[in-house]
Amino acid sequence: MNAVPKLNLVRDRKYLDWLHNQPCVISGLYGNDQETIDPAHLGSKRNHGDDEVLPVLHRYHLNGHNTGEPSNWRELIPDWLLMEALRAYAREMYRGWKRP
Repeated sequence: MNAVPKLNLVRDRKYLDWLHNQPCVISGLYGNDQETIDPAHLGSKRNHGDDEVLPVLHRYHLNGHNTGEPSNWRELIPDWLLMEALRAYAREMYRGWKRP
């Protein structure tokens, strides 16, 4: 039987606290007295570290838990952010290809 690899999860409370003061990556809005910014893990906390977290308004975070995170991101992510993510992914693929 193959062992499940141990993940290096980042547990950085200062970083997660800092995210509360950042704008929502979906709307660009900051949190306020009516609605906070939540650090939203991209997938289960068991599978991803704090280095895979984005700041989102609380309503979007809840919606992700209720509808499923991939569906939520597909529906809400703005085009500019999608393009940035794809560019970063493409650059990383190229870097991987260039490594001997």
